[in-house]
Amino acid sequence: MATLPFRWQRWLDIYIFLNVAGYFGWQTWKVIAEGRLDFIEGVFILHNIVICLCFLLRTPARAIQTAMSHQAVAVCAFYSGVFFMGPPITEPALLLEFSWWTILLGTGIGILSLVQLGKSFGVLIAIREVRTTGLYGWVRHPMYLSDIVMRLGYLLSHPAWPTVALFVASSACYVVRAMLEERFLASQDEAYAAYMKRVRYRFIPGVV
Repeated sequence: MATLPFRWQRWLDIYIFLNVAGYFGWQTWKVIAEGRLDFIEGVFILHNIVICLCFLLRTPARAIQTAMSHQAVAVCAFYSGVFFMGPPITEPALLLEFSWWTILLGTGIGILSLVQLGKSFGVLIAIREVRTTGLYGWVRHPMYLSDIVMRLGYLLSHPAWPTVALFVASSACYVVRAMLEERFLASQDEAYAAYMKRVRYRFIPGVV
């Protein structure tokens, strides 16, 4: 367990914000330039704006996991999303529509999760304020679920074995990350240990 001085965390947050905002801005420009801006792309852009704001406004971590292998899993889970971008490559209208609704569902869950997580948002495994209301009162990791659902939607519109392998690896990273994060937070924060006892499911109420 470790911490960084407040000022260093704030400078790091600003640096990450500038990089993430720049990347999302570039992706948005590509979508507009290629004439692909539609409702679902607009919702996804809103999702990315909320992520950027979370980086900029989040509170400093009280403690950070120092095990690099654990943090590597967390980073891989989050940044694997950069591989799930691009126009659909399949043609069946029904499959494309199903993909569209799946991505929209995942993006909607993601926006709501980010808003409710707010200043407790983080990419690395770290302790901030425990969120227990809204979607977090139903499952412990709705934001991770949202990313898995969005990437499932992408898979449906890009049906190929490399995409299947990427989806499986990305989803596995999120599952492992959730387990590692819970172990760390519960060992350092009694409030989170109590939260785990109260909210039993990680991703889907009554299932898992």
